[in-house]
Amino acid sequence: MNETIYIKVPECVETEYPNVIFSDFLTIYCSDKKIENEVKAMHFYTFTKTGQIVVSILKIIEMLKEKYPDMDIENMGEEDFIIEYSIPKKNEKLKEALSVLFICLVAFFGGGYAIMSYNTDVGAKELFVYLSMLFLGNAKQGVMLLSVFYSIGLTLGMILFFNHIGNRKLTKDPTPLEIQMRLYEKDISTTVIKDISRRQESIDVK
Repeated sequence: MNETIYIKVPECVETEYPNVIFSDFLTIYCSDKKIENEVKAMHFYTFTKTGQIVVSILKIIEMLKEKYPDMDIENMGEEDFIIEYSIPKKNEKLKEALSVLFICLVAFFGGGYAIMSYNTDVGAKELFVYLSMLFLGNAKQGVMLLSVFYSIGLTLGMILFFNHIGNRKLTKDPTPLEIQMRLYEKDISTTVIKDISRRQESIDVK
């Protein structure tokens, strides 16, 4: 019975090195550890500049079959994937921190404006006045109490919905924002793969 090389690759891989070997983007398993280590060290591609390439898993299988013709190759991952080469820039952490701060400010003031606009559109103030007169008989005090509890309830509702307080999660489930970000990343990867493949610029078997 022939030995089998199992390979697995995610949809998008980033590397900081121009000379790409299999272990940079492939998860490799073989019961023969000597062969496994040889496969991990195999050279695949050399970037001449920063950028990204789209690779078909058939190209990987072709290269492995050329070196190990008697081995079975089993793909457990994506059929087409992206390898992106980028060089870390100076002050990257500072830029990232400033970007996060800017996004937080936009989200804070934008969210506040959206909530105030919504309350104005639905007549929240008039509703509070009516409810305070109906149940308390004191519009001024009632409006203040309703506004306070409304604000607390709105804050707690947002925390429960986003499942996140600072760096902590309320549960182990992914937050709605994390889910949307993963879907967004997947859509980007799919679009890049299709665009490059249509231009016939992907690395594939001939």
